[in-house]
Amino acid sequence: MKLITAAFLSFIILFSAAQAGEPVYDYPINNPYVATIITTPPEIKVDYHDSPKPVERRIVIFPEREIPEGFWYERGLKYGELLQDHPAAIVYVIAGTGADIHAEKMQYLSAILYYAGFHVILLPSPTHQNFIVNASSNFIVGNPRQDAVDLYKVMQMIDAEVKKKATVTGHRLCGFSLGALNAAFTAKLDDEQKVLNFSHVLLINPPYNLYASIKIIDNLLYSAMPQGVNNADAFVKSALMRLSSVSQSGDALDFSNERLLLDAYNKYAPSDARLASTIGLSFRLSAANMVFASDVMSHSGYIFPKNQEFTTSTHLNDYMAVALRTSFQNYFDDIYSDQYLRGRDKSELAAESGLESISGYLHNNPKIKLITNQDDIILAPGDGEKMGVIFGNNAVIFANGGHGGNLGHPTVAYHIFKFMGGK
Repeated sequence: MKLITAAFLSFIILFSAAQAGEPVYDYPINNPYVATIITTPPEIKVDYHDSPKPVERRIVIFPEREIPEGFWYERGLKYGELLQDHPAAIVYVIAGTGADIHAEKMQYLSAILYYAGFHVILLPSPTHQNFIVNASSNFIVGNPRQDAVDLYKVMQMIDAEVKKKATVTGHRLCGFSLGALNAAFTAKLDDEQKVLNFSHVLLINPPYNLYASIKIIDNLLYSAMPQGVNNADAFVKSALMRLSSVSQSGDALDFSNERLLLDAYNKYAPSDARLASTIGLSFRLSAANMVFASDVMSHSGYIFPKNQEFTTSTHLNDYMAVALRTSFQNYFDDIYSDQYLRGRDKSELAAESGLESISGYLHNNPKIKLITNQDDIILAPGDGEKMGVIFGNNAVIFANGGHGGNLGHPTVAYHIFKFMGGK
């Protein structure tokens, strides 16, 4: 039985309105960097904070795998589970770059899909450390085809666990950002193997081509930090001081205050360059964790010595300092290419990392829908138009919203609900 909370009531109102037609799209932020960081202003955002929270579960994917002692806290793949008390379809949701099941966008998607009547399973990104350690078959992540194989194995194993305690009537798939690219390739694999038989696949803010997007993301860091992470200490301290000055709390800085970043932006009006570097730094931190975990588990010797054991007493400062200076481009050139190039040209390998490489499968496929924004910061000029051609009438492309900044807007929630077939 669903609890009657403020969040539940807001969803009831939203979905009742959905019967009458699409809500007005009045997302107010036209700067894509601002939209990406601030997301949807609270006064127009669909409230989900009182919604039931997914329960964190763990599952062992490779029983024979030895997990290094230094990764003791990562034993078992962590996934989120939110089940109905009635028969329902499962929606598997894949997180974006470096994110896990606790990311805000994942929690929001779990709420909207749960209130739409589905069982919900949240999965970390294949680029998250927990997935690399526990579920990656070769530890060199980022290849959409190989990541799809690993994700599909995970989904089938979790599916068997869910069916022990809930009635499952079907399967659907959703992904955000890199998770959307993963969802596209996983859907294609499912159509070939026909095990889960996804009936609906929703892609939210995917990169058009992953290789092109990582170059864009790497360059964001240097917008206001010409020396890259060498400027990071001063940059972060300055940002925290500015945020502290707008916090009304006498306690430690409260980042749970939804208006904090918006108030800081209104007070200081930071330049686009500073905003871009903030986003770039966030991605670089994700890249550092990915590269380190991949290197330790694969014994590549890129950062961590091949023959050294990773334990709880290992001093990480020097290794993480190198990892922070390793861009996504470095990872592609020095680690990823060694695994996947196999005599081909790097441009061919890069071309395989995008939606265009499976455009024949995606084109006007009625069970696959795209939701994205024309000004998404991870897209190169013209990428929005190219995706519009591939997905045709199955694409909803908003003019503004940055990279997932408008995800909490009622109109976006409406399209998620409408396409996924909520009740």
